[in-house]
Amino acid sequence: MEELLLKIAISLALGAIIGIEREKRMKETFAGFRTFMLACLIGLISSHLSNLFSVNVVLIVLFFIGILASINFYRKSIYKTGKGITTEIAFILTFLIGVILYHDSYPYILSAALTFSLTLILILRESLHEFAHKVTKIEIEDFVIFGLIAFVIYPLLPESSIDPFGILNLKFVWKALVAIFALSIFVYSIFRIVKTKGILLSSFLGGLINSIYMSNFFSSRIRKPLVYPFLASVSSMLLRVYILSIIINPNLILPNLFLLFTGLSGHLISLYLSRKVEKSVRRINIVIKSPISFGFVIIYLPIFSLLFILANIISMNFGLFGAQIMAMIIGIIDTCSLTTVFSTFSIESARLLILFLTSSNILGNSLFILKNSREVFRVITKYFLILLLLNIFFFLLF
Repeated sequence: MEELLLKIAISLALGAIIGIEREKRMKETFAGFRTFMLACLIGLISSHLSNLFSVNVVLIVLFFIGILASINFYRKSIYKTGKGITTEIAFILTFLIGVILYHDSYPYILSAALTFSLTLILILRESLHEFAHKVTKIEIEDFVIFGLIAFVIYPLLPESSIDPFGILNLKFVWKALVAIFALSIFVYSIFRIVKTKGILLSSFLGGLINSIYMSNFFSSRIRKPLVYPFLASVSSMLLRVYILSIIINPNLILPNLFLLFTGLSGHLISLYLSRKVEKSVRRINIVIKSPISFGFVIIYLPIFSLLFILANIISMNFGLFGAQIMAMIIGIIDTCSLTTVFSTFSIESARLLILFLTSSNILGNSLFILKNSREVFRVITKYFLILLLLNIFFFLLF
């Protein structure tokens, strides 16, 4: 009974979140703040009744909910009081969220995730429409390529190794590629939707894709010796490595927390530094290209496979020291590939190697900055050093 009462309160709260957005946006709508609360609650109660009486009350109520939404859509079409069926679909989905909440277990992550996802889609309505109209043919092709890689080729690959040494596992290689590309495409889509010209947000998002590119871009475009764009970008690199490592090996969630804390610390420092800069300087047109293409995949796949084989051979023949040297060399220009490889090692080895890898990438970013602007390099060096020390500190702490 206590759990049911808790779910009733949560259903009202989840419905209210969606309802507030609809109430604010739509001046004339058949469902507002209170109606969406009731829709979510009805979904929960109908599921409870179905469970009590062994009658599919959910389908019956859903049928009437659908009729109500259809009548409103028909009324709007006749009287031309609105266009689209966004509110009607959101209304039905809110009812279904209540149904899911009933079957969900504490802490009700699925129900909350669906609610916030739906609300976000409703909030970003104009941005999503503009994104759909402005998406290029090349971007569509790139998304299709990712779909083929993730949902067509990956499931068909064999689980066993294909080389005589038993090292190269195509299933793992493809899983790593999917993880890298999925993160990059997700962040790129957010970047395109929000259309940001703010340096801080752009550097945060860009660093999640490629911090080296962002350091090269900012150091060649920004004339003033700003610090926070570079610091934010490199801090995002640490977050990217953390995300990729736990995708490949969920057991690294706690051991690699040092990356999360270092990245967040870097972002806090960059946010503080950005407040001291004039608003006119904080905005710039940022150019980020689609992070995946057919040509890129063709080139990246053999390179990644080679790195995977090389890292395992070096580790087997030269131990942890050899892998550390490799992390320091490759890490200057790339972290994604070796992060996925090192994440398959033992927990302690993976942590240490990823520490070397991220530290080397911070050095790599500074070298690209030095290439373009000595003035910026002199200013940013001490902050990169602070980031390195924080990385080591949190590594030792966790």
